[in-house]
Amino acid sequence: MSDDDRDVPADAPLNPALKRTTETVYDTERTTPAPVETASAKEGEGEGWPIVWLVVVVACVAISLYLLF
Repeated sequence: MSDDDRDVPADAPLNPALKRTTETVYDTERTTPAPVETASAKEGEGEGWPIVWLVVVVACVAISLYLLF
């Protein structure tokens, strides 16, 4: 065994890349609005999707029953 392993301080982490650091990339002084405040959905948009899904489910159940019986 070599003496190189003994040169490492006892409090050094096993993986230096996992050391705790302070994030300095993001600007914490500036605040931005919440995503819900910047959404651009219009009134009544997307109200037809439940009917589309109902038709798809009924069609899939009908096909499944036809193939099973």
